[in-house]
Formats: sequence, C-alpha cells, structure tokens
Amino acid sequence: MAVEETVSTLPSTVVGTTPGVLRLINSRAILDELFREDASRTVTELSRAVGLSRPTVEAALADLVDEGWVAEAEAIATPNKAGRRAKRFAADASAGAVLGVDLGLHGIVGLRADLRGATTARVEEHYADLTSADQAWASVQDVVQRLTDGVDPDRVLAATFGVPAVVDRSGAIDYTVAVPQWVESRVPGRIQDLFPGAATFFDNDAKLAATAEAMWGRFRGVDDALYLVMGRQIGASYLVDGSLARGARGAAGEMGGLASTGWPTAPARLEARIAADTDLESVFAAAGRGDAEAVAVVRAFAEDVVPGVVQLVTTLDPEVVVVGGEVLPAAEVFAAALQDLVSPRLRHPVAVTPSTVGRDAVARGALAPVAHARPDVPHGTRLTSRSRAGL
Repeated sequence: MAVEETVSTLPSTVVGTTPGVLRLINSRAILDELFREDASRTVTELSRAVGLSRPTVEAALADLVDEGWVAEAEAIATPNKAGRRAKRFAADASAGAVLGVDLGLHGIVGLRADLRGATTARVEEHYADLTSADQAWASVQDVVQRLTDGVDPDRVLAATFGVPAVVDRSGAIDYTVAVPQWVESRVPGRIQDLFPGAATFFDNDAKLAATAEAMWGRFRGVDDALYLVMGRQIGASYLVDGSLARGARGAAGEMGGLASTGWPTAPARLEARIAADTDLESVFAAAGRGDAEAVAVVRAFAEDVVPGVVQLVTTLDPEVVVVGGEVLPAAEVFAAALQDLVSPRLRHPVAVTPSTVGRDAVARGALAPVAHARPDVPHGTRLTSRSRAGL
C-alpha cells in the first residue's frame, strides 16, 4: 500500500558538498543499512553493502557510536577460523523515540515507539468533550508528558497526531467541522511547539486508521476497501487499487456534512437514546455483552448511518468494509446490523467486519512508517529526514 513518503532536508544531489556534509551522508547510509535488518554487521559487510571504503565506514561508525545510535554487538563465532573475531555493530532502536497520538473529540490514545516501531509506552484517556480548545490543549499536554516520561526530549524524533479534520497533502489542516476552536485557537501550532527538536505532523484520523488496518489488520492483501469511524465522531477513508485515497485536497471520504448520508444527525440521535443514568461507553460495552436494550441502541445507530454507507459502498465497490471508532466494544453487533441493512440495497453484498487493529488504530497508523522503515540519522550526527504516514 502506498502510504509512505520520505521527506529530507538534504537535497538528493548535493552541489559543492563539504567534508562535513559528506560525513553526514555516509552516516545516514550506514544507519540505513543497519536498520534494514535486525542483525549486526561487520565493517567489511557494511563497506560492501553501502559502497564506501573501510576507513570511511569506520569513521562514520565512530560518530554513530559516540552519539548512541549504534552499539558494538557481540562477535559471532566462526567455526574452523582462527584469529581475532571481527567487531560487529548494530543499530540501537532504543536510542530514539517516536510518538503516535489519536486526538479525538472524546478521548486520546498515545503510543511511544522505538526506532523499529515497537511500542514502549501507551496512554489512554477518555473525556466528556474536547471540542473546547483550552480543554484539548490541557489534555494533550498531560498525555504527552506521561507518554514521554523519562525520555530525553532530544531523543523524541517525530510525533504524528491523528485529528478529526481534513489535512491536505502538505500536512496542513485545511478545515474541520468537528473542532473549529482547535484551529482558531492555534492548538496545532501549540502542539508543534511541544516538540521543538522533532518533526511534528498531522493527519486525518480515519486515514491513519486505514493505514494501520492495511499494515496489520483486515486490509492486508486487499486492494479496494472502506474504513468507517463510527460513534459520536463519524468519518470514512478507503483504499483504491491498494493505495490510500486522499483526494486533491485531502478531503476524500469527508461525507459527514452531507444531509443525504444521515451522518450529521446520527451522533445526536445516538446520544438521545442513552439513559440519563449511564453513558455511551457503558452502552457500547453492554451491547458487546449482548444486553438487549443496548443492542437495540446500536442497531438504531446503524440504521441512521446506512444511507451514507450505501453511497460509499456503491461508489467504491470495496472488497470489505471495516468498522472502527467509539463503537468498537459493540462492533460485532454494529457490523452485523449494518450488513443486514446494507446488503439488500446492493447487487453484490460486501462483508462488514470490526477492525482487527482495534482502539489503537489511529495511533498505530501514525507510527506505521517507523514500523517498516528505519529513521534517518538524527540529532548530533544530525540529518533531519523523517518518514511520514502519507502527509
């Protein structure tokens, strides 16, 4: 799936290159090779792989070891060979950290990962309402502080935030119907200020969730698929011919404002069905356990969103529809209801299924590039290239 783009501050062709820049380029090539496989390499092996002389590789490795990005690894025994074993070197995935944050209207999920994409910390918080810019800003600061507790700020290399907004191809938030106060009060800019030494990006939450589903979930091996975010926040994203569809201005799938879909009024109708002595999370959880009243609420919600789902399915002709978002605790019930309601309107029924990535889909989608591609040399040996999840 074509969801990765690499952006570098170094031009692809360097004119009048200085020795210092050449050394940085060499360091990046070597670190790239070390991150390519989770295995140690000798100087000779690295020299052959990157096409650099042994002295050049040794000098670059010395820089990388001093900076903490590479460590000397245990030598491998070579039977029937006498003499001193060659030194081996490996990239240290724990030397830096990247963050993926799902910043929603009613909750935040934050993940911290090492440089190979392995999750090292997770924070989740639920809120009654984060439409207020002040509340959103305070909550983001709290989650980020807990997520990076004990981490050297200089070692946080990148942070990607999934937001309920249209994000254009340059990574700028174009507009948002859900949280206009965030943009008016410069919440995105203040978030970027939290990471002065790191690359900070924003992307649409549904598109990041679809990215995660394509890497780890139900979309693997699927060319055409539809992802639905369902709950008090409704959205959609989709794959076409194996690629995440963005549209000319990043607005592909943004149907939530169209009255014909039933989506603009569905969240309010959903909340109106919730008894005063409970909350939506409890109702979804109860529906997941089979409680009859809660199941009826979920099925009614499915009925409300059917028109928009039918429009998307008939337009895209997906192989599968995956459901995520707040409805996940009751996703089996919701998906079954949606299947029953949508199928009679289609010539070829489509499978509707819960997300297999789950609640962390948006945050994991934000970390997706790191999970299958190495970062470039950061900080002291500083090359500020970054991989971005489609921004």
